[in-house]
Amino acid sequence: MVTVLIRGETGTGKELVARALFQHGHRAHLSFVTVNCAAIPENLLESELFGHEKGAFTGAVSTRIGKFEQANGATLFLDEIGDLDLSLQAKLLRVLQEKRFQRVGGSEEIFADVRIIAATHRNLEKMISEGDFREDLFYRLYVATIKLPPLRDRTGDVALLTKFFLTRYSAELGVASVSMTRNAISRLESARLPGNVRQLQNIVRKALLRSRGYAIDRDMIEELLIETEPPEQSKGDNHSIEDFCRQLINEADEGRIENAHQVAV
Repeated sequence: MVTVLIRGETGTGKELVARALFQHGHRAHLSFVTVNCAAIPENLLESELFGHEKGAFTGAVSTRIGKFEQANGATLFLDEIGDLDLSLQAKLLRVLQEKRFQRVGGSEEIFADVRIIAATHRNLEKMISEGDFREDLFYRLYVATIKLPPLRDRTGDVALLTKFFLTRYSAELGVASVSMTRNAISRLESARLPGNVRQLQNIVRKALLRSRGYAIDRDMIEELLIETEPPEQSKGDNHSIEDFCRQLINEADEGRIENAHQVAV
């Protein structure tokens, strides 16, 4: 079974792709087990992945089955694998090579036939050069790779995704289904959307709640773009020149500014 590594910025939909791979695989009738390696404290992640024996550490009052045992014969999705500690990288490498591991505090060799799908937003090659990621593990994971471009490079997807989320969230939230004006969609297509698909989902959800049955217009989208901007990428020096120029060109094309050249200089 081929290991798949999904790469892309935060919010580009890596887990959705992982689930699609699972659903179209020959193990689709079995479990899809997920672990977010960045969301679990480092001192608990080993137990989460491999389980532990009773008395292995303070608080281990009973034996616990880890995610690898749960996913035996099935699929395990390791999200944000670039955040995995070096010691756990070594243990993961052994599981990939030998399909065997030990629970924390245990000595029994446990067999696990697990299909691995991993994802990360990090530059693993740079991490290898800096000694933060094992090169041998990288090549174990780097068998089949899917690279997801950011949403700003997939502007044709914005309108389709917006329509899908409008339908989905109107049903989930129990609110009237409303339309979005062409100008509003155009603004979304020209936006940087540093939070990618996740940010677009948030915008649509908020817009539906505020629309009160009326069409979602450009002014509302402008407000929501500011509200949903990821804090670490808020307006300021973190903007790349490429992003700045792209936005400037879009605004000039739409006639919202007349002195684009002067602004660029």
